[in-house]
Parts: sequence; C-alpha cells; structure tokens
Amino acid sequence: MIKKMLATAAFAGLAPLSAHAALTMLTAADGWPPAGSSGLETVQFAAVAASGVKVAVGAHAYKNSAFLANDGVRNFQAQGGVYLPDGKNYANWSFDFAYDIRGCQGCKIWLGIDTDSSAAVSYTDIDLLTAGLPTFLGESWNLEMSFLTTPGFNFNPYAASSTDFRLFVTDAAGATLATTDITVNVPEPASMALVGIALAGLAAGRRRRV
Repeated sequence: MIKKMLATAAFAGLAPLSAHAALTMLTAADGWPPAGSSGLETVQFAAVAASGVKVAVGAHAYKNSAFLANDGVRNFQAQGGVYLPDGKNYANWSFDFAYDIRGCQGCKIWLGIDTDSSAAVSYTDIDLLTAGLPTFLGESWNLEMSFLTTPGFNFNPYAASSTDFRLFVTDAAGATLATTDITVNVPEPASMALVGIALAGLAAGRRRRV
C-alpha cells in the first residue's frame, strides 16, 4: 500500500514521538543491525525507540564511504551526480532505514519518501509489511533504483534537491507509536564541504557495497 500526503498534515501531533537527538550508529548491544544488513554499523542514523518499537533512518555516500557531512542531528549534505564505475548509474548517495516492530501486534511500518525536490515536502508513504518486508530489518536503498521510479516520481541526481525521508510505526488503530526523519540536501554547501573534509579521516578505508 502506498499513500501520499503533505508533511504539514502528516506530522500534526507527532512531535513528541520524533524529538531529534544526536545522530548515532546502530550497535550490536541494542540488537542492531538485523542479521544480513552488514555495513549499516558505520552509517549515522536518526534513531528513535518508543512504545516498544525502534525506527532509524540515515544516509551514506554510495560505494565511497559510510559517512556524509551532516549537522549531527538530521540534515545530511551529499554530492550530486551518479556513481559510474559499477554501471548501475545510481545516485552518489543512498538512504538507509532500520526498524524493529517484532511483538507489536497489528502494527505497520511506513517509509515516507519526499517526492518534491524543492524545499517543500510531499511524502509518498510505503507500507513496508504489505510490500513483503519483515518486522525486523536494516536496509539501504538508492533513489535511482528502478522500483522507486514511478510515472509520478523520477529523481534527478544531477539537480539541486532537498529530499526528506521518514520512518514511522502505526498500531492496529492507526495511531503513530514512533517516527523519525532526515533531510538530504544536494549539492553540498561550501560550509558543509569544509566539515566533510575535516572529518574525512573518520571514513578512511570504509567502503559501502550497497
């Protein structure tokens, strides 16, 4: 199931469930990431645990590093263009999401993708369980993957853009239990480029395969 809504309406009343703490890495001590999601350990996430469920969303530089320059809270800065060496022509950055809703009877997990590349936000929300995904998952997607391209949405990796992502859980009655979100901005502003250079050593030798 896919539904579309404007962020202004969708976020009404959700602030207490999505207060932003500092970006963090998922840890084995917390049961993260799920088995089979190798590589997510070094991605920085905006993570929330509430009402017995966990949600986290982040971003990384596709194939080059797990690190993207960021403000430490929820805003990431990425370079435009596509990655050519592997022939897939994916955008130079990918977004990541992880969640745990095991034991939450009747709950659904939704991934919201902003389909308005301007500063405005217009979410298309995807019911991940209906799409066939499990109740415990860590995953990485790229907006240039074919299954994310629809007649109404075709991401342009070369253009300046501001893209929001959110991940939220609803219970059997449709009430929101937990939500988190980030924004990825392209191109990389000069101020954040300097931060990226200064922190480049943190990502030395790290490579992401997804």
